[in-house]
This record gives sequence, structure tokens and C-alpha cells, in this order.
Amino acid sequence: KVWIGTEYTNFALYEIITPQEKLMTSSYSPVLTTKAVKDETEQQILRDAHVRDAVAVIQLLMWLEKFVPDGKETELSAAEYVNKCRSKQNDSRGPSFETISASGPNAALAHYSPTAETSRRLTVDEMYLVDSGGQYLDGTTDITRTVHWGTPTKVQKEAFTRVLMGNIEISRTVFPSGTRGVNIEMLGRRALWEVGLNYGHGTGHGVGNYFGVHEWPVGFQTNNIPFRAGMFTSIEPGYYKENDFGIRIEDIAVTIPAHTKYGHNFLTFDTISLVPYDKKLIDTTLLSSEQLQWLNSYYEKIRQLVGPELDKQGLHEEKEWMLRNTEPFAESGSSSSISSSSLTFVALTIALLHNII
Repeated sequence: KVWIGTEYTNFALYEIITPQEKLMTSSYSPVLTTKAVKDETEQQILRDAHVRDAVAVIQLLMWLEKFVPDGKETELSAAEYVNKCRSKQNDSRGPSFETISASGPNAALAHYSPTAETSRRLTVDEMYLVDSGGQYLDGTTDITRTVHWGTPTKVQKEAFTRVLMGNIEISRTVFPSGTRGVNIEMLGRRALWEVGLNYGHGTGHGVGNYFGVHEWPVGFQTNNIPFRAGMFTSIEPGYYKENDFGIRIEDIAVTIPAHTKYGHNFLTFDTISLVPYDKKLIDTTLLSSEQLQWLNSYYEKIRQLVGPELDKQGLHEEKEWMLRNTEPFAESGSSSSISSSSLTFVALTIALLHNII
């Protein structure tokens, strides 16, 4: 017998499986569904690969921040630099796909990659999007960051923040094991929908251990399998304004058991990509207190996991950059809580004085 999954087998391959009586079919190959759930060792080494990968991406972002104002760097030179940074990491085996390095209107093309003919010079007046990844012996990475080295417009800042809100809402959601990604995918779009914005690509895909950077059948599409603990997926909402700018925030996350008050078979996501977002583009007044708490916890995790790796590699300047860019945000409600407490104290004081008088 030959057993194939019809969802991910092309028809040309299907046709050559003969004789017909030896053919078994199901929607998904048992090889794919088994591989989709990583064991404890696979999970740990994939996490380890993302720590080293974060070092390379931090090096890129710090280098761009320093040299883009000089006006000499391009989309191509940035793509080459991140590949160079990754090549210096232990167990690196090259990029996991062609780097998407895009500025200004080029970033509005969701899957643009620069060529000698199309590469634009990077400037402090435009947004820049870099979607890149590495292959390591212990894991495959895929991460996207969007930055601005000058002064973003109000529209750019709001759009970025709403994309970030979508990323956070999926990342922090709690759901029953066996839930399909398509049933929670709208969480990545809700903040954008509220103001009439959207994006025209999928919200996530599976990744492998030194294998495919798009490893099906995990993800948020209608033909993806239900989530179980130990599955790795990207979470990547975005927004693209034609001929102007593009935004995408992509992280890799793993499904882990969630500790809930009553249920015992629930999951949530644990983000394993470990690179800070551009603070200049975040409007914290739009974020809920829960979103801010998640963001601060994420930044603390970056400090705890990437900090020692930067120390180990002797990258002191990069560590200082990381620490500056992971300083905690003031959580909304803290000032109002202080004000409320102060008002209560004043009211009690006045009441006591009134009684004394």
C-alpha cells in the first residue's frame, strides 16, 4: 500500500502511484501530522537556534540604525549583511529563504526581494521591512521586523501598532487543544478591521528543525490541521499601503499547555523569536493593559535569553542596544491607579481634619 495525503500532494505525483488498488488516501499524510508535533528535544533545540538567530538580527538592526543616516546602504547591502551575521553563528547552514529587504513603496509588495535593478537606497525618511531567516543544524528560523529611523507619520505609527496588537492577541490567546488556526486567525486582524484596514496574505505557517521554512500542515489556513501542544507556527499580521510603505511583524511561536482556572486541556502560544520591536512605531495609548503586560514580559524574556548569549559572544555594544530597546513600557492604568489612590488619601485626610476641627 502507498498512503498519501491529498491536501499536500500534487496531481502529477498522485497520477504515477500505480496500481490504483495499492493506493490509500487521507486528507493529511501521517508523516506530516507526526512531524508537525515536535518532541521535547526538537522543541529545545529549535528554541536554541532562535536565540542565536536573534543575535544576528540584532546585529543587523543596530548596524542599520548606525549607518543608514550616512545614505550609503541599500536594500541589497542590508540583505547581504544579515546573511553575513547569521553565517557567524554556530551551526549556521545559510539562509532559509531569500531575504525580503524592502523600503518605502517596495515594502508595500508583501513578498518583494531586492535585485540589482530594483534595490533602493535606505533613508531615514521611509519605513523599512526585513523578513529573513536562517538554517541551523538544530532549527529553521523566520522573522520579520519593520523599523523607521526618522519620524514616522501618525498613520504609519497607528498602522504599526495595530499590526502589533494583532500579533500580541494571537500570541496571548488561550484556546482548547484541537482548535483549528482558522478559528483564531481573525484575532490577528481585529485591530486593523476596527479602522478599516486589512492584509492580503496568510497569518502563519509551520516551521521545521533544519527543514522547511514553510512546513505544512501547521498554520492558520482552512486546510491546516488542528493545533496540539508542540507545534511551531509563525504569527505574522501586516498592513501594506500601495506605493507608500509596508508593515509586517512576524514571530515564531510554539503551542504549549495553558494553565487555566478550570480547564485542563487548553493551549497558548510561547513566542520564541527574540528581537525587540521598534519602540518609535508603537503608540502605547492604543494598547490594552493586557497587551502592555504581554509586551513587557516578552521584553524581559529577550533580556534573560539573549543577554547571556551576547555576553558569551563578547558582543557588548549589541547587548547595550538590546537593553535600550527592551526597556519596559509604563503600563496603562498605573498612572490612573496612582491618581485614584492619591484622591482617596486626600479625601480621607480632609474627612479626618473635618472631624478634628
